[in-house]
Amino acid sequence: MKPLLRKTFTIGIASAMLLSCQKGQVPAGKTEQVTQLAGNPKVNVVNYSALITKQINFILAGQLPSGAIMNTSAAGSRICGYFANIACLGILEDPTAANQTAVKNWMIWYMGKLNGTTNPVTSGPEIAGSVYDYYGAAETTSGTYDSVDSYAATFLTLAKRYGELSAANRTWLAGYSYQLTLIGNAMMACMDNSTNSIPTSFTPDDNDWLTVDSFVHGAKYVMDNAEVNQGLKAMVWLQSNVITGGSPAYYSSVTTSNTNAIESQLWRSTMYNWNDNGSTGATISNWSTWYADAVCQLYPGMLDVISPTSARAVSLYGTFNTTYPNWSTGYVYDPGGFPWAAIVYASAKHNDVSRTNAYLSYLEGFAGTTQPTNWYNAEAGFAILAAKIASTFPVNLALSKTASASSNSASAGNSNDGNTGTRWSSAVADNEWWKVDLGSSKTVSKVIVRWEAAYDTNYTIQTSTDNITFTNAYTTTTGNGGDDVITFTARSARYIKILCTTRVQPLWGSSFWELEVF
Repeated sequence: MKPLLRKTFTIGIASAMLLSCQKGQVPAGKTEQVTQLAGNPKVNVVNYSALITKQINFILAGQLPSGAIMNTSAAGSRICGYFANIACLGILEDPTAANQTAVKNWMIWYMGKLNGTTNPVTSGPEIAGSVYDYYGAAETTSGTYDSVDSYAATFLTLAKRYGELSAANRTWLAGYSYQLTLIGNAMMACMDNSTNSIPTSFTPDDNDWLTVDSFVHGAKYVMDNAEVNQGLKAMVWLQSNVITGGSPAYYSSVTTSNTNAIESQLWRSTMYNWNDNGSTGATISNWSTWYADAVCQLYPGMLDVISPTSARAVSLYGTFNTTYPNWSTGYVYDPGGFPWAAIVYASAKHNDVSRTNAYLSYLEGFAGTTQPTNWYNAEAGFAILAAKIASTFPVNLALSKTASASSNSASAGNSNDGNTGTRWSSAVADNEWWKVDLGSSKTVSKVIVRWEAAYDTNYTIQTSTDNITFTNAYTTTTGNGGDDVITFTARSARYIKILCTTRVQPLWGSSFWELEVF
């Protein structure tokens, strides 16, 4: 979702975090307090197949006989190429013949709406290969769009995915080589290089190989450029496998230039600038501003500009979750009420089992055909993409098993219920502990601790087969909170214990949202 103007709303994150850190002040003894989970819907395994089917049905309910796909099935709903492209990427995660036909019909519609060089509404100049937004069954348009670069990029990504499914699909796409080339040209027309002169209202014209969203707005968003980077890679594939007389080397070179530009122009030591202000410009992004500042930090990792497992991507994702801890419960931080299901896709790309499943469980809570407020087809697409990845996640062996602790300011069972909106909290003391019984001995080699703000700087992970003799698997004296992913030599264990030796803040106990075992 692209902005027309710079956003100004700021959420009071610091106050919210302060409130979340208040710990119970009543100390408890070291006697074991046990919580047996029962009846909490959050512990149920997500029915990924049913969720995917529901979201596909939601998307297709908005498809018109022409092939156009409206944002929703409501009369007069917007037909946004960007949203529908993402929705169709989701549909192709269940590539039945019927679903492929629906996507094919959308692609035919989109390629039939490619603009020429003149806007028929305003009579002004236009980027050939761009696509306007349309509305309702009448498919009326005012000759406007939200962007050119991302519409083109996401369509090319969709075309690649469609072509990967079968040789027949590739043959069909080859018949549209002209249209695919034109869409690629539209994306390239937004590229700031020596060939193009771009508007300078929002960003410099410095031939840096970043794209502007359009010549109407003229901003070089990191989100758009991450999508363009993915679209450029798709174009390399299409040039090699589909387009008649293709030139993959050219697009491969442009991909490299764009990747380098995202790094040199948009990265600022600790976070990405949401918009380009030159290679030496100040950091303009702020974690306390949800969109575009905070959300955009996830896009380079989510769309593989950088690896989602890279230290940078992991750090950015961790800071995002520290700043916005309740998104996976369905809490909407966006001041306009937009649910931003792209976040759950980013979560899945980071293999974040707890948060991904928590959000998908939240979606499962909507009965029948109901959906969250402001739920559009792109949201459904992102949810499907996340669910498909989540269906391959390893099993969290600690989920819903019996948990116990030395003290419970907040219940021990809160930290293995699969709900990242609940947490265990100890008494206000050092040397507390939390333990989970896996039910029987399992082979374990990884523990993830998702700390609340009241983390421990010094803690130890222990394992045991008999609940009597415990062996250290990991110890640190330099803990810094966030999500700690701890790997160790595989071993047999039934009991996993964390010894919380030293707290970061003497006014608080020790607290974490979830402890997962794999």
